[in-house]
Amino acid sequence: MEGAFDTGGLNAVWISDITYLRTAEGWLYLYVARDGCSRRVLGWAMDTVQSTDLVERAVRMANNLRGSVPDGVVFHADRGCQYTPAQLHQVC
Repeated sequence: MEGAFDTGGLNAVWISDITYLRTAEGWLYLYVARDGCSRRVLGWAMDTVQSTDLVERAVRMANNLRGSVPDGVVFHADRGCQYTPAQLHQVC
């Protein structure tokens, strides 16, 4: 399914996901944003809570790596509440 997001060009689709990591001290949440074509990790962040701040930190890292969020990029994510606030819209 992942290959379905490869449009043949960089910065056309960014794919994101949150992974749950069990540690001796409790759960950690790792958020990763990758380019759909190259599959390169563009940004990541880790925290003890899932929040819009977690997503924002990773998107800001991707911005720094790519220079900005490209115009027209499709940002593929699940429908989690972390993705809906105006805070994330402002970052993009």
